[in-house]
Amino acid sequence: MLFDESNRLRPLAHAAIPGGAHTYAKGDDQFPEEAPGFIVRGSGCHVWDADGNEFIEYGMGLRSVTLGHGYASVVEAAARQMADGLNFSRPATIELAAAERLRAALGVPDRMVKFAKNGSDVTSAAVKLARAFTGRDLVAICADHPFFSTDDWFIGTTGMPGGIPGAIRDLTVRYRYNDLASVEALIAEHPGKIACFVQEVETTEPPAPGFLAGLRALCDRHGIVLIIDEIITGFRWHLRGASHVHGVQADLTSYGKALGNGFAVAALVGRADIMALGGLQTDQERVFLLSTTYGADTHTLAATMAVLDVYEREPVIEHLHRQGRRLAEGVTAASRRTGSRTSSVWRAATATSST
Repeated sequence: MLFDESNRLRPLAHAAIPGGAHTYAKGDDQFPEEAPGFIVRGSGCHVWDADGNEFIEYGMGLRSVTLGHGYASVVEAAARQMADGLNFSRPATIELAAAERLRAALGVPDRMVKFAKNGSDVTSAAVKLARAFTGRDLVAICADHPFFSTDDWFIGTTGMPGGIPGAIRDLTVRYRYNDLASVEALIAEHPGKIACFVQEVETTEPPAPGFLAGLRALCDRHGIVLIIDEIITGFRWHLRGASHVHGVQADLTSYGKALGNGFAVAALVGRADIMALGGLQTDQERVFLLSTTYGADTHTLAATMAVLDVYEREPVIEHLHRQGRRLAEGVTAASRRTGSRTSSVWRAATATSST
């Protein structure tokens, strides 16, 4: 398989774009050398690169395209809405319709919704609300979960903290997944100072019995806001998220990725008394919450509602799980045949998954 065109484009991209891509997770350092460098188009689960090579894309747009590229009903819904305008000087009626549609799908009619364009923004908005609601500064993140936001409160804890003041870095502390003792120790070390705990429900490891219930109880006991990041797990574990599967309810939950089948949409869903701090009907100091020109562009919300329709009509999640098992079984079999380490074969398979 040849990658002549990708290899020609690569130095040009690095000369024009820091890192050669507008998303770090799509960069050259995240993939094997013998991988497609640039994708030209996609249809369903198939993509074609700049050299005309065809691949099955298991990554599917960093896990955002769960229905497949160019999914007809979603594209058609967005196109119909685009013909009537994308953005206005006042709220579009579809903003309310989409918020109500999401609340119904999640089974949380008493919660409030705020749409945005990416998961980092809604998770950071949840942190800001938690700080305002509690009057505390410290943010506690799960050290075993890989990514929460591009904003300073999280990136300051990573291996790329350049440009982030030490004072900001010091405001984020860490605890361990499935380790209630580490949660209790953190609370004892910073009594009355932690605004929120931020974690996913699970990634590669499920929650241990009693961990989520214990975390929820500790948050309630100490007046700490529980934020659950469902950017990946939402609409992949269950239509109502991994939180529903494992029986825990956060105070604030962030959703994204699969919500739009590749369209740029994310949502913060949370308790009305906390979310109201970002509204007009509060007697407390107001929070400047998720205000962007394109935060609720109409075609994206039309696509979002079409995606939810498909999830409720078709066994999407069951199909994803079935395909995941097929990949895991195939990678394991291949590693046994070749004598390769499963982890290295797995990375190569999920990165390129060529046909």
